[in-house]
Amino acid sequence: MKSYGQYCGLARAAEVLGERWSLIILRDLLIGPKRFNELRQGIPGIPSNLLTTRLRELESSEIVERSLEGRHVVYRLSDYGNDLGPVLIGLGRWGSRRLGAPREGEAPTNSSLAAALMTSRTGDAVEPFTVEVTAGPAIAHAAVSATGVDLAEGADPHAQLFVGGSGLWDLLADGDAQAALAAGTVTVGGDQRLLAEFVRAFRAPLDEAVGS
Repeated sequence: MKSYGQYCGLARAAEVLGERWSLIILRDLLIGPKRFNELRQGIPGIPSNLLTTRLRELESSEIVERSLEGRHVVYRLSDYGNDLGPVLIGLGRWGSRRLGAPREGEAPTNSSLAAALMTSRTGDAVEPFTVEVTAGPAIAHAAVSATGVDLAEGADPHAQLFVGGSGLWDLLADGDAQAALAAGTVTVGGDQRLLAEFVRAFRAPLDEAVGS
């Protein structure tokens, strides 16, 4: 871990968070505790030895802790690491403003989709509901409370609402459910009445130059 030689809180944070892959590891652990192989599968671009190095660095900084559950080592955010939650969510919201179309080779993962729902949760009060969301190969689900959200990766066959399709990101950006349905770019299953609650609960608008 490199020092910036600055006696500054932001410099201290950058020493840890500025390392390649560190923010992505923390994003995935913000969704929930994971085993090493679960982290490896959820971050397909990271070599195993580099993941090991980053986890050790994050443990050394007391941001991540590990425990033995049965025969498996599980990694989770410490209390100190959980304090990064609002920071990570804020960074995700900031970055999503310029997300635009996927670059070549980019694809959502279960954890990145769950994180997208986390960062796009609005402050609007909604009727509580459960939803499963798909985007390409990625699946995540959420229990949406009146003003919050509890997220997890993977499917939820008992969800009240199912949302997917190639127009999902456009739906999050502009909230125009009727246009998405009319164009056939978004698929909806379950209680379709809850789609109105979904677009109120989740919004990730693009900056004007990106969305035009």
